[in-house]
Amino acid sequence: MSSDRRRRAAALVLGVGTVLLSLAPTATAAPSGGRAGDAVTAVGFPDERNQREERADAGVAAGKSPSGGAGGWLSSAVAVAGLAVPALGALFLVRGRRATGPVSGFTHPRAVFAAARAADEDGLRRRAEAEVVALGEAAQAADADATPGLRRALDAYAAAGTVLDAARGLPDLAGALALAAEGRDALTDSPAALPLCFFNPLHGRADRRTRWRPLGRRDHLDVATCPRCTTALGTRRAPEVLTDTTADGRPVPYFELPRDRSVWAATGYGSLLGGEGDTLTARVERGDFSRSLSAPG
Repeated sequence: MSSDRRRRAAALVLGVGTVLLSLAPTATAAPSGGRAGDAVTAVGFPDERNQREERADAGVAAGKSPSGGAGGWLSSAVAVAGLAVPALGALFLVRGRRATGPVSGFTHPRAVFAAARAADEDGLRRRAEAEVVALGEAAQAADADATPGLRRALDAYAAAGTVLDAARGLPDLAGALALAAEGRDALTDSPAALPLCFFNPLHGRADRRTRWRPLGRRDHLDVATCPRCTTALGTRRAPEVLTDTTADGRPVPYFELPRDRSVWAATGYGSLLGGEGDTLTARVERGDFSRSLSAPG
């Protein structure tokens, strides 16, 4: 092979390695489910998938040469490409060690908030708008005499509109979805219906209550969980949770925020309400959401 072709091959592999490294800061790890706006992180248990990836990276770093008659230039090229993988892993590790502030009571694996950065907020906003509009249309079409929960549905519709209009990001948009669900339950007279999933309301409606103890705490919480999160907890895997940001800009599970700063942390999107009469709608109507908008940070 000519020296010119060798130089072009080496330049191509180096270019691939450079592109891989340039993509590292914006690499995403999309959660399963494929729903727009899934801002998630794994919490509660070690992330076994990341451990497997690290072992796989270590195998690549060992740099076994492929068999065949490719020649010395190909071996050199593969060695250069192999350097990109451990370098990419090292970049994530360095970035992970830069976090400052109090240590969270939950496990935050490597690149844990990549999916949160890539969440489709515009798509979720459109989805929330459609849900709120659908609730309003259903309430308008309902027979007042045959729908005892019509007044509560209309109140939930108004509260969802308030949240949607002032929504600052994914947690508030998820709150609009939770309020729309509360309104639909009122229309169908389903007082015992479970709220959206505590860990991530974007997973949809919960199908059971689960006893869960957060890391670093002795008390248990009785939270509504979707099938995906129920399975994760039952097999001692980390459920995926919706994230929010602290006053200093750190992303954390939304329920780690102070309750006076987030009505969603205070209510768990419905899981942590106090009983009859305590609803998401009532919390918004009494000003909890509005006060959170003006809270420090």
